[in-house]
Amino acid sequence: MPLHPAFRCAYRGRLIHNEFSTGELFMKKTRLMVTGSIVGLAMLSVQPAFAQSASPDAQADEDEEEVAEEDNAPILVTGSRISRPTLESPVPVTSVTAEELLSGGNLSVGDALNDLPSLRSTFSQSNSTRFIGTAGLNILDLRGLGTARTLTLVNGRRHVTVSPGDYTVDVNTIPSELIERIDVVTGGNSAIYGSDAIAGVVNFVLKKDFDGLRLTGQGGVSSRGDRGSYFGALTWGKNFADGRGNIAIAAEYSKSEPIKFTGRDYLTGAFSGRKQFNITEITSGEFPYGDGIFDNAFFTNIRNNNISDGGLVTGLCNAVAVLGNPLRCSPGSTAAASAGTSYVFDEGGNLIVNPITRDLRLIGSGNAVGGLGSTLSNYGDLIPEIERKSINLLAHFDVSDGFRPFLEAKYVDLNVFSETSPSFVQGGFLGTVSCSNPFVTAQNLAVLQGAGRCALPTSTFALNRNNVDLGIRSEDNKRETWRIVVGAEGTFNDDWKYEVALNYGKLDGRTVSLNNLQLFNADGSFGPYLNAFDAVLAPVGFSGTNFVNNAAGQRVICRVNAVTNVDSSCVPLNLLGNGRNDPRAIDYVMTDSFYGQKASQFVASAFVGGDFSELFELPGGPIAFALGAEYREEKGSISVDELTSSDATFLTALQPIKYPKLTVKEAFAELNIPLLRDMPFAQLLEFGAAARISDYNNAAGSTKAYNFTGIWAPIEDIKFRAAYSRSVRVPTQSALFDPLGQNFATIADPCDILNIGLGANRAANCAAAGVPVGFVNTPARSATLSIEQGGNPLLEEEKSDSYTVGVVIEPSFAPGFSITVDYYDIKVQNLIAFPTANLILNACYDSASIVGNPYCAQVNRLPGGLFDDPAVTVFPANFAKFTTKGLDVDLAYNHSFDNGDRLTYRVIGSWLRDRSQYTDPADPRFRNRLHGELGDPIWELGSSFSYKHKDLTLRYEFRYIGPQAVGTWESQHAMVNPCPANGLTGFAAGNAAGQPTTCTPFELALLGPLNADQFPEKYYKAQHFHDLRLNWEVNDKVSFYTGVDNVFDRKPPRGLLGTGAGSGIFDATGRYFYAGVRADF
Repeated sequence: MPLHPAFRCAYRGRLIHNEFSTGELFMKKTRLMVTGSIVGLAMLSVQPAFAQSASPDAQADEDEEEVAEEDNAPILVTGSRISRPTLESPVPVTSVTAEELLSGGNLSVGDALNDLPSLRSTFSQSNSTRFIGTAGLNILDLRGLGTARTLTLVNGRRHVTVSPGDYTVDVNTIPSELIERIDVVTGGNSAIYGSDAIAGVVNFVLKKDFDGLRLTGQGGVSSRGDRGSYFGALTWGKNFADGRGNIAIAAEYSKSEPIKFTGRDYLTGAFSGRKQFNITEITSGEFPYGDGIFDNAFFTNIRNNNISDGGLVTGLCNAVAVLGNPLRCSPGSTAAASAGTSYVFDEGGNLIVNPITRDLRLIGSGNAVGGLGSTLSNYGDLIPEIERKSINLLAHFDVSDGFRPFLEAKYVDLNVFSETSPSFVQGGFLGTVSCSNPFVTAQNLAVLQGAGRCALPTSTFALNRNNVDLGIRSEDNKRETWRIVVGAEGTFNDDWKYEVALNYGKLDGRTVSLNNLQLFNADGSFGPYLNAFDAVLAPVGFSGTNFVNNAAGQRVICRVNAVTNVDSSCVPLNLLGNGRNDPRAIDYVMTDSFYGQKASQFVASAFVGGDFSELFELPGGPIAFALGAEYREEKGSISVDELTSSDATFLTALQPIKYPKLTVKEAFAELNIPLLRDMPFAQLLEFGAAARISDYNNAAGSTKAYNFTGIWAPIEDIKFRAAYSRSVRVPTQSALFDPLGQNFATIADPCDILNIGLGANRAANCAAAGVPVGFVNTPARSATLSIEQGGNPLLEEEKSDSYTVGVVIEPSFAPGFSITVDYYDIKVQNLIAFPTANLILNACYDSASIVGNPYCAQVNRLPGGLFDDPAVTVFPANFAKFTTKGLDVDLAYNHSFDNGDRLTYRVIGSWLRDRSQYTDPADPRFRNRLHGELGDPIWELGSSFSYKHKDLTLRYEFRYIGPQAVGTWESQHAMVNPCPANGLTGFAAGNAAGQPTTCTPFELALLGPLNADQFPEKYYKAQHFHDLRLNWEVNDKVSFYTGVDNVFDRKPPRGLLGTGAGSGIFDATGRYFYAGVRADF
């Protein structure tokens, strides 16, 4: 069922799987959720050097000798299995302490981490409702390379997935009260931790020796009185056996109330969102553009002019409208039929001219200024309601130095409720109304005939209706996660260490989709909606009670009951006007759909580490090593109710599957070779290497990963470090084995007269495919089309090469000051990607011939040129590339005064030099530049200032987000890319820069902006957010705190909601107040 462009955010969609994909393939449910400022967590959380495990505040409380001893004590640093002093880690590690992480009003650990410049807000609380079944998830995305390329660990071990068939982790399942710190490692780390660590690793390190009883409570509310949040935790821990053992239990409860669209009417948005950029100049191929007149302008009171809540009918173009404005039609235009006068049914059932102020349809938009059309801002949640309950257990006991058993166990119950949008009909099979329908009044008929409709009693008209009165669709998600780790560690042979562990995790999730239209029965016969929609006058003598009266007082029944009352539950629907349906009819046609998810993970691992000091030592010390092995199993399944799997409801047709079990056998090794230490120009010089061999029971087979590292400190104050890594990511079970399922895409048909001239071979290839000359693909122009996508069992592993080079400066003449600068360069090749429907179509019709072209085999056309259902079949393939480069800077200063006061200051900045995709299967050189676009600012930084005086601590934090392009970068900037088939660079003759207007087709050339006058604003302006917090330590047991996030109530830039994969970088909640108490006993 095609969807109107204004409702591409509708609920019919695809459950996200975390392969890289363009957004076109996922049916978006655009919502606005809060990206709550967590009091600038990122600005305070990064450790100044390599992998500091203590926060600057804690360090300032200790004397210098104690700090030195702690910093040089060998510990296991994330990014390596060899114990070493934290300041000698060869890879950049950002450490965030729990106190810093939870220092704001936001209860989401994931959103707090997303404030770090190295993490992109791809999947946060603010944008998790874009796909079916994903509301409330927090999935991390390092460097913007995709959530599937960030490996999330707990205590250095894998965690069960939140998405069956994939290996992504919802960080909401990690207990906040037991977090000691979070380590973020930049750069590939597959040699150390295995597949998926393409962009890096995020490791949650939990507390080991909590002793005492802690009670924590916090509450918050926005300045608009919504988004109430509540958090309570009880943590108890006990050391026993003279400190040799410890047990800790933490129980947590949190709840965050939703924010409604209606609660943020000042926000702007796409499609029909009241306030937004809207096209004002025709930009299709049949009209000139790039003429210096901006194609879009910013409007208020934008409403849809193709659909309304009570039903909308469009008059035929050139018809003599009763009350219409014939100028809305453009005789001879290919869009004429859809540009006729629009009429809407009011709440009384009367058909009236839609009282718009300005019609925007003729210029490529389905909207209007003013009128009674639908707006997507009158219902739905910007951020869903989230409730979390968890209980966690940690224990260990030192039987001896050689045997220290440990245990980790947890249960998390996450419940998320999200109101989305109503169902809708838009002509076609579901919305074609007979002119003799008994609910059509005499007034309706007169207006319809005046609009060129209903010339005969057997005629029909297309009704476009947003079914608000039938109920708003919603999602009720419940996810239960269990995890248990048992193992033992110890030392032997003087200073060798070992660890063995068994790790089991389980996910049990279910999503109930409420208020779906039931269109068919499971056997394919007409279901409740189609029966109730087809209404007739009741015959004389009808004795049933399942009727309603029309405006003339006549009894109306379902046609299926016209001869015999075979379905006594069927009560006819009256869709001609909002709120005119009998409650019995609504109950009859609506149903709830079910989607279940189950996944489990089992990991057995062991490793041993030590050094060869008993045999020999180099001038820099003994060679250290680590050897280990790991075995892993992943299982997953998806269950769907019968109606949903048979495409009988308005919900996208999801298919059940039990994925084949994944098994992985791995062996790994690591070496650290200290060549020199404490020598002139070589206070430290060491090299390292690591390798991992993995064997998978799928198409990936055997894979290899390795890395090389080095550290050189010419003097004590300066350390240089460098690392190279070859990492891998094997295809997920979902990418390999997903059954073919329904999705929707916006398609620009290459054979349409608007686009056929954009490629030299298109005319010939379209003719060979049977598409007539002058073909107009009206369905593709006016609606999203159904496509089909599934897995590919022949996928291979992705491979990445990453380089990091950095310097750490800690001048001895400035105690407490440090600066770290790291450059990274990551290239992912053989990338697993879904080519978009448009890319497949272009690869077919732009080729030399369609004969034998594999892309053409994925295109489905009917005789005459229109697309079949599905229009295109899409499979993932190893054809793409992803690159990113940039520079991270971390400057920190902390100082303790003689009177006990303490000052801490930090600046963390990121410069993004490159983030590009190469996802054109027809030409792998074609570059899609992302850095500088929405969600990927070239500059991003944060700073924090904290001052403690006696029992009071004041903290101020600042976050800066640099300008980002409005639209794509290519639209408004020149770029080097393959020359198009027509040989035109896109530069106008006599352009000011003197650039050539022609180029050699398919050769690399500097191409002009694709649409330089697309928007009146070239960039979203830089944004800055400010947070304040005040702590009061009443005594050594009790402390109170209060704070304000987003003090100046900064809003997302105009044109944005703050809920997309890119715009989620902005805070859409506004000013937020919170307060809490913590008591230790």
